[in-house]
Amino acid sequence: MRQQFVAGLAALTIGLPGLPQPARAQEPLPAASFRLHCFDDSAERTAVEVEGVLALLEFAENHDGEPVFLDAVIEADAGAGGCSRDRSEFPNQPSPDGNRARISIDPCRGESRRREQGRHCWRDGMVDVQAIGPPMALTSSIVLPAQADIPENLPYRIRGYGDWLNYQGPFIVHFYSGTGYTYATFHVPDAALPGVWDRARVNAARRPRD
Repeated sequence: MRQQFVAGLAALTIGLPGLPQPARAQEPLPAASFRLHCFDDSAERTAVEVEGVLALLEFAENHDGEPVFLDAVIEADAGAGGCSRDRSEFPNQPSPDGNRARISIDPCRGESRRREQGRHCWRDGMVDVQAIGPPMALTSSIVLPAQADIPENLPYRIRGYGDWLNYQGPFIVHFYSGTGYTYATFHVPDAALPGVWDRARVNAARRPRD
């Protein structure tokens, strides 16, 4: 009887409001990585990276509207940050032929050229990565925020030597699809959003050091 009374008292004490509860370890955010190698646009590399775009879109669909941890790097092919796949600098570059998938990278420059050309940005400097061509019947896009919109007073990694784009940290992901297209956007979460930044620090502590 005494043992039952002690056990019941312990259970009641744990459940009482206002008393300190045992600390719970923070769970990391759902995480995904994204890599493009601008210096290598071979058919083999492009096929691998198209699969990367599709995998990130599947991740975005599974976590639509949630905070996630994104590790995104687009490697420059020149010290000035150029990218051989940046089609925005070459408006007359032909569309992909029927036998090869292509990836285009558009830094979304110019207010007058936004959504009417099939892009999904709303601020200059955002990055629209589009995968088009076989084996997909859709235009599949990953829309990344402008680096200028990544707050330097929050724990992001937002640069790396020689990289055209390089940042890691928490984002709110949104997934969209319709006739002929599918895309995902990544947004900086509000600085006061409960739990996100503590969970993101767990991700950052667990990721391999470059």
